[in-house]
Amino acid sequence: MIRHIEKAARSLAPAGGAGSLLNSESWKNLPWKKFRKDLFRLQKRVWKAVRAGDRQKARSLQKLILRSQAARFLAIRQVTQLNVGKKTAGIDGKLALTFKERFELEEKLRLKANNWKHKGLREIPIPKKDGTKRILKVPTISDRAWQAIAKYALEPAHEATFHARSYGFRPGRSAHCAQKHLFDNLCSRVNGISKRIIELDIKKCFDRINHSSIMENLIAPPGLKLGIFRCLKAGTNVGFPDQGTPQGGVCSPLLANIAGRLFGRKSIVV
Repeated sequence: MIRHIEKAARSLAPAGGAGSLLNSESWKNLPWKKFRKDLFRLQKRVWKAVRAGDRQKARSLQKLILRSQAARFLAIRQVTQLNVGKKTAGIDGKLALTFKERFELEEKLRLKANNWKHKGLREIPIPKKDGTKRILKVPTISDRAWQAIAKYALEPAHEATFHARSYGFRPGRSAHCAQKHLFDNLCSRVNGISKRIIELDIKKCFDRINHSSIMENLIAPPGLKLGIFRCLKAGTNVGFPDQGTPQGGVCSPLLANIAGRLFGRKSIVV
């Protein structure tokens, strides 16, 4: 396997590169800009296929994302370098990966992405303002990398189905977008004084999401669906085996939005 990794690193390294192939330079010199372009091109095709109603084509394109080298490297980079919680260990105790281990993880994802098996989750109690504690369930770095790839495949498919005024946990959207929409519809020039705002709070949202509802409405090929199902079951509570998503998971906010859409065809999860 190491020989295959070194061969892949050699093919991606710039001409004239010297020294060990699995070091920091070989990682930094990977064509990250090309990876982002390649992944975005596939994601755009998935989005267009779902908008056109061709879900079979969308699933075929999602398989391409799962097999994409660009998606694998970008996912590993996301969970080891860019994410805020990148230094949080899972049950295996690993806080970070060496550059060699990152290349080895890319090879592991290449071989097992379609039949990924999740390890257990590390539980971290987080104190809340009311004195209670919520349990943050953290996957291992390897599981987080797989979930990042799964999110790359799932997000464009479901973005095509979400409500136009849904702002929570969505790419390119934030609370500022919601504030602007509220201002534009409540100011005096549109007779805002006669309008009302309804505020709703979904109690224990991540802890009570129904697994069956998510799986039935998930736009994904069978291998990806199986991986998501295993991801959900890895983070269940003892008393509620068919509910909940791990709050420390990479794709949990997306799964919450998919479940939130089921509250009503025009429901908004913020």
